[in-house]
Amino acid sequence: MTPRLKISIENLYDTFAKYHGNPNMTGSPLYDDLAKWNKSLFSKSLQNLTSEDLSRFAGKVISTWGDTNDLKHFLPRLFELTALLDTPYDVWILYQKLQDGNFQTWDTEEQNAINEFSLALWDNLLSDNSEKAEWEFDDYFAALAHFYPSFNDLTDLWMINDSFSSIKHLSNYIYDEAHTLFQKNHIKRNEKSTRNVVVFKIWLLSNSLIEKLTKAFYQFEKTELAERISWVLKILEDEKYSTQQAVLRQQGATNKSSS
Repeated sequence: MTPRLKISIENLYDTFAKYHGNPNMTGSPLYDDLAKWNKSLFSKSLQNLTSEDLSRFAGKVISTWGDTNDLKHFLPRLFELTALLDTPYDVWILYQKLQDGNFQTWDTEEQNAINEFSLALWDNLLSDNSEKAEWEFDDYFAALAHFYPSFNDLTDLWMINDSFSSIKHLSNYIYDEAHTLFQKNHIKRNEKSTRNVVVFKIWLLSNSLIEKLTKAFYQFEKTELAERISWVLKILEDEKYSTQQAVLRQQGATNKSSS
């Protein structure tokens, strides 16, 4: 974990410390075990709760169990576990809960703490070469691409990170998601998220990104990653050519109709 990510997590605990949580959270009348669930959640200190302890709460908070202030109490630990690639329930759902809780209306200090954590999380993920990071990368990226307020911040960090892991994540993502991105216009297949997909595709087809991957091919040509980069470059070049041809056809049709 990078120092930046560690500091951002500490800041989350400091920022949200004023929310103490309600040991008697209300919930759906259909939940017979609500008192038992509440007791279990508050049987440990916040920082000792595991992803298993918080999984049910993360999926139900605001919608059928607890309110926004309850979410804020547990949020630092929820995000800390997410940073450890052990997110309770699902990373997309966690960020969706912020939207459900009207995150945009929270105190500026709280919004800033969460946004800084999200960017630090992304920065850390790009440099994480673990098998777990590779496995979780697509879901984390899709959530951040959809919910983080400034998508260009994400691509800017990706562009300047030339580490093996960053190039690997980029190459794998393009290779695996090319059809979804360029044919279906979605960043995430399950959620069918179209937010930021246009600007993402423009970035992927930019000369600077293709040059970055070309340079990486030679940098890592003695590794297995080089073959994946080679395939990705072909995908991007083919897509770029197709896009250019479509633009030319459209211009031709426009010129023809106006003559």
